[in-house]
Amino acid sequence: MVKKQAKDLKKGDKISIGGESLIVENIEISGIGKQGTQKTRITASKANGEKVVIIRPSEYPMDVS
Repeated sequence: MVKKQAKDLKKGDKISIGGESLIVENIEISGIGKQGTQKTRITASKANGEKVVIIRPSEYPMDVS
């Protein structure tokens, strides 16, 4: 698996979180907040069609396959 920062993900990327494979559907990057970092809101779907929303700092390393 390859590591990508959360802000570098693209629509259609396959990510792995908690042993589950998810497909990225949407990425939103917020401005700099109180903690001094940008946040990334990732909307992804599981194999069964269930939607998952993940919020991480933009620099967070994600496993991409």
